[in-house]
Amino acid sequence: MRMAMMYSRGVKLVFVCVCGTAMVMFVGTSWMNSHKEERAVIDQCGTNFTELSKLDSVKSLLPKASLKYMYKANGCNFVPRPYKKLTAKENHRKNRCVENFKLDHARGNGQFWEGETQYIRHTHHKYLTSDSIVLDIGGNKGEDAEAMIQAYHPGIYIILEPINSFFTALVKKFKNNKKVTLYNFGIAAKNDVFNVNIVGHGGDATSVFASNKGGKCELKVYNTTDFLYRLGGPCIDIDLITINCEGCEFEILETLLSSGLISRFKHVQFATHPNLKHLQRPVERYCEIQQKLARTHVLTYQYKFCWETWRRRSRA
Repeated sequence: MRMAMMYSRGVKLVFVCVCGTAMVMFVGTSWMNSHKEERAVIDQCGTNFTELSKLDSVKSLLPKASLKYMYKANGCNFVPRPYKKLTAKENHRKNRCVENFKLDHARGNGQFWEGETQYIRHTHHKYLTSDSIVLDIGGNKGEDAEAMIQAYHPGIYIILEPINSFFTALVKKFKNNKKVTLYNFGIAAKNDVFNVNIVGHGGDATSVFASNKGGKCELKVYNTTDFLYRLGGPCIDIDLITINCEGCEFEILETLLSSGLISRFKHVQFATHPNLKHLQRPVERYCEIQQKLARTHVLTYQYKFCWETWRRRSRA
């Protein structure tokens, strides 16, 4: 019996060897397993960023949008800015919302995932037409996009998906649909690049706000306002923005509200993820968003702290 010591990929391997053949088989198997793990990470993440990962790739909707969706006030540059601070009544309602979080979250989450209820996020949008514009933040595997495109055939459907492997799959899924535009990035409060691990069922729980932050897959995000101005900004009414991006909904909604761009969306649908490890004050932020959103929109369905949709009160 001999004791052997070898190095493989910078890792010291110590083992007892009965014969040379056994030693070679062990080292070979170890290297192959390591190679498979690295290959799996590449397959999950996708390869390098594409041209559609750049903010410069965003094309304005103005040449394509129907005239009835154009907004012409002060040269399309004027966006009403709402009050940033809550009133005394709004603060009272916000505090009640925070106090009732555990009960409301349990009820909303339980009801939404019971039976077929969850598909309200697809079936609720019968106002969509062949002229409609839809902005889908967090395309993932394209389940929501595919359901709404098949049901309503909107004229313009824009999907943002920052995970390269998912983006590639979406390109393949919608390659024959000229009404779908895809971008390989997300949006947030500011431009940034994150490293995450792909987690969840097929990667659908991947988040920069979860414990998987610091992984091997890169995600690009851009400032929400910059993206929307490149898209057409305050010059266009968008029928629906639907947001499901594992925690990014807070920054997106807060940016839309603080900039006044929320007034350009006829319907706002979003999922809420209040229990992600690295989210700052998610319950308080959700409850404040509720109060500010109620200034310009009204609820059309809600499973509190889970999924909901708001409709614009009137043209701003």
